[in-house]
Amino acid sequence: MKKITLVTGASSGLGKEISRLLCKKGHFVYVTARQKDKLIKLQEECLVYKGKIKIIDGNLSHTKFRKKLISQILKEQGKIDYLINNAGFGRVISFERQSAEEIQKMFDLNIVAYIHLTNLVLKDMLKRNNGRIIHIGSVASFIPRPYYAVYNSTKAAVYTFNRSLRYELKGKKITSTLVLCARIKTNFANNAYNCYEKNVMQKCVRSFNKVAEDPQVVAKKIIEKLDTNKEIIIPNFRSFVSYFARYFPDITDLFLKLFLHQKKKFFPKK
Repeated sequence: MKKITLVTGASSGLGKEISRLLCKKGHFVYVTARQKDKLIKLQEECLVYKGKIKIIDGNLSHTKFRKKLISQILKEQGKIDYLINNAGFGRVISFERQSAEEIQKMFDLNIVAYIHLTNLVLKDMLKRNNGRIIHIGSVASFIPRPYYAVYNSTKAAVYTFNRSLRYELKGKKITSTLVLCARIKTNFANNAYNCYEKNVMQKCVRSFNKVAEDPQVVAKKIIEKLDTNKEIIIPNFRSFVSYFARYFPDITDLFLKLFLHQKKKFFPKK
């Protein structure tokens, strides 16, 4: 019997690579995002694999869509074996300049959607006493760099949510795991950064991606550990260093203070 998997934010980056590998592995993968055209391309790319991809496009920030999404999959398949919470976005900005609307949108997508989708699939998983929930988190949970204040907060919330949920699931055949990602070469930088110098957006993106990991490499690590009952998946060395940096708060604090001097790199004059 094929495994039924839901991957959110599958139109690009890490979500796209995870979906492709799962399809190659033989899963029936439901993919969701707002950009249907990109999901269609992913679906076509995966026709050569033994699995299958089905598209349900929509806005995960909306409660009604999340309910519809899970309801449709359960109606069609009768179960959801894997939920991979991946959708999210960030913004590099001085906190006082960040709008209330953007703050709300970031919390809605980065944490509320994660929690609500988990709540919806968990009810079915508990009935069958079987299931895997994977949350794509960030080392920002432990190293809250300046100018990422809201993004950092959402990722810290994902970390604590996962940890609490694991206590509740102890003794059951349902597991919840957090992937601690560091920088990945995705569209994150394109969407997150406002550059100080005029017409040098790509320069800032290149600077961000210079030490970023290939999403294919990170996705492969996640798939390798998909069925392990681990609290944390650490996909690369940079994530490893950041995760254990929490044991050395003075060094971390010094790093963050030095980062303050890079402010001109990110922001427009007005």
